[in-house]
Amino acid sequence: MQLSDSLRSVGHDLAAEMRRQRPHDCVATSAAVQSWHRVGGRYAEGRVRDISVQRGQATAARYVLRDSYRHRAVSGLDPTVARLAADQARDPAGRRGPDNGPVPEWMELSSALGALAELEEAARKFDPSVAQVVVDFELGDQDLVLADDAGLYDEHRLLSYLTIRVIARRGGRVATGFYTPGASGPLSGIDVRAAGEEVARRAVTGLDARPAPVGRLPVVVAGGRGMVLLHEACCHPLEGDEVLRGSVYAGRLGESIASPLVTLVDDPTVPQAVGSYTYDDEGTVGSPTMLIDNGVLTGYLTDQESAARLGRASSGNGRCTTALQPPQPRMTNTCLTAGTSSVADIIASTEHGIYAQHVGGGEVIESTGEFTFRVTNGYLIENGRVTDPIEETTITGTGTQVLRDIDAVADDSTVGAAKCGKFGQWVTVGVVGPTLRVGSLLVGGTER
Repeated sequence: MQLSDSLRSVGHDLAAEMRRQRPHDCVATSAAVQSWHRVGGRYAEGRVRDISVQRGQATAARYVLRDSYRHRAVSGLDPTVARLAADQARDPAGRRGPDNGPVPEWMELSSALGALAELEEAARKFDPSVAQVVVDFELGDQDLVLADDAGLYDEHRLLSYLTIRVIARRGGRVATGFYTPGASGPLSGIDVRAAGEEVARRAVTGLDARPAPVGRLPVVVAGGRGMVLLHEACCHPLEGDEVLRGSVYAGRLGESIASPLVTLVDDPTVPQAVGSYTYDDEGTVGSPTMLIDNGVLTGYLTDQESAARLGRASSGNGRCTTALQPPQPRMTNTCLTAGTSSVADIIASTEHGIYAQHVGGGEVIESTGEFTFRVTNGYLIENGRVTDPIEETTITGTGTQVLRDIDAVADDSTVGAAKCGKFGQWVTVGVVGPTLRVGSLLVGGTER
């Protein structure tokens, strides 16, 4: 899908209308004209099922005031939405939020079916114990024209995101492998054969799993997807709206909050990562934001509204699912800078603990970072060696303590992908970084 002249034309008209309607106490404006195609579904047993398809267009206008904002969105291409948003800004009792119209359906799967079949074939050929291969997929294609006080910008975005689950059976034992590859591009950007083999390997290995230990233990977390631990437990409290609500990091810029081994950057410019973009959804140029520099808190993630209330410039982290929803300060690609230790040395210096290869979903209190995550593919570490796989378990702690308890960071680095929900809006996020070790986490265990 190419950027269309109609979207640019509406964008120009919308920007002009916003300048005419601008309220007197407005500190910033943003506008978006968006057209998108999305298809999601499940691929299993050689065919696609449970299809969810969308085709939509939306026009949105947002005025950031001194202490709040007014956002108005409509389905379709309509620059008069600027007047509706301005009316809301002039009338504080006016309704805030989008008007959600019907979204026409669109579906185009022919180019993806071959890749999904290849993935399933690779997984099944890996081992005869592979019994089931299920792939939940999301493919997105959108054109976006953005306007702010400085000008008009456009961007074409693609997304491919897979959640792969392989079930292996041997005798009376069953094990599951998980993997979530993604790319900010076409599905061809994912090596589907390698992905199928990897998730099958995880499932087959799990057939020999032992009960997980229970208690406080060192946890070595694999790079890439494992960075979900830092994303969820440590970085949500650094988002501007959480800071304004009084998160544990509010007012602490310049303080040491983490191990000196920790340098953490939010970076929307990582090539092909699922959280990457040229402009955020308010038209601010996306650029790396240093959050923690050698353990010292140096920055927050802001959209226009939270930046204005914090007295800062927007960091370019205003994101929304579609233009029908208001942008919020969100992470893009959470990147932990690689260290100097080798993975082998980190394992060798761990007397007894677990190795978490895949960190799955869980529960997080965003303001404090208290969390419980699932370790769906893990191993024991015994006498400095990775030994047997363990059954699914949990790790529990707080983000503030995790940051301080990181006592080893490896020199490898991997790009992973995840999904993140916030106030009903879901976006894809990159999780980028090396293997690390947290000195102590509570491991839930399955010992009997």
